[in-house]
Amino acid sequence: METATPWFPCWGLKFENSAISITDLVNKFLKNRPNNRWLLITKDAAASERHLWSTWYKMEKNFLEHTALSKNPDAEFIRIISGTHQLKTAFSRAGLNEHDTQAWLIHLPQSQENIDSLPKTSMTEFAESAQKLIYLIEATLITERPKPSKKGLVRLGIEFKGNDESINDNLFISHLARSSLTS
Repeated sequence: METATPWFPCWGLKFENSAISITDLVNKFLKNRPNNRWLLITKDAAASERHLWSTWYKMEKNFLEHTALSKNPDAEFIRIISGTHQLKTAFSRAGLNEHDTQAWLIHLPQSQENIDSLPKTSMTEFAESAQKLIYLIEATLITERPKPSKKGLVRLGIEFKGNDESINDNLFISHLARSSLTS
């Protein structure tokens, strides 16, 4: 029997203050986040709990094997979820752009001794830090979890010619492998 994938520590956000630019919002976030295991990605970049955990696993494995292309977990996660070797491309795909109005606030849990099992995490464990960050960047919580979308495929540069009903998180998860390929 297959077990359900646990929730990944992420919170959906909507940006309420249209007077603040995304650049200023991101700078405020970077200044106030507890550490570089907290990040923001565009809402369309996350397709499911499995997609986020698969990205997390690849990121942790890269650091364990000293093959990470970035020095920081937040940038490495964004690079991997974007399916690219290039950080500039990664941030344009999965990072926040000026027209984004929604995002995921993500916390990257520390890996345990055995990287082959997911870390035991509780959403409540990080809730206080998440609530503080949400307040500081003047966002509101949205009540949904990551789901695959056509907009996500386009944003991440995933070529897909099928119909919308066949879009699933496997398309996004297989795209992670492109982060290990060089042009």
